[in-house]
Amino acid sequence: MTDALVELATAGGTAIVSAAATDIWQGTKGRVARLFGRGDDRDEQRVSVQLDRIPQELDQAPEPQQERVRTALQNRWTEKLAELLEENPELEEDLRSLVEAVRAAVPLPQQTFVQNNNAYGSSTQNITQTGDIVVGNKSRTQ
Repeated sequence: MTDALVELATAGGTAIVSAAATDIWQGTKGRVARLFGRGDDRDEQRVSVQLDRIPQELDQAPEPQQERVRTALQNRWTEKLAELLEENPELEEDLRSLVEAVRAAVPLPQQTFVQNNNAYGSSTQNITQTGDIVVGNKSRTQ
């Protein structure tokens, strides 16, 4: 799988979870279910049921655990999308369109982007990001 498709799957996982607590959730959920169903009503329904759990899991998570739950959900859907794209690369434009629609509709503060980078030994990482970057947690930086 190309880096571009991995990046798209990651953006898709973030978009799905970001949309869950918004007015665009039902439309987003339907588009995601159709993407996974690829014309099979049973597959579409199965994915729709899985998607219904996202807002429930976010609502039920205690405040201190909400970010961990959000990250776990994003990772889960990123993995599912990566597998889908690997098996069906022709769905790339459909997923890209969905991601762009969510980004345009969801207020920026609700869009969460997580990047984890690990380096061991004497390795070097070159990482490029834009926007606000928080390193560590506030309790250590204040």
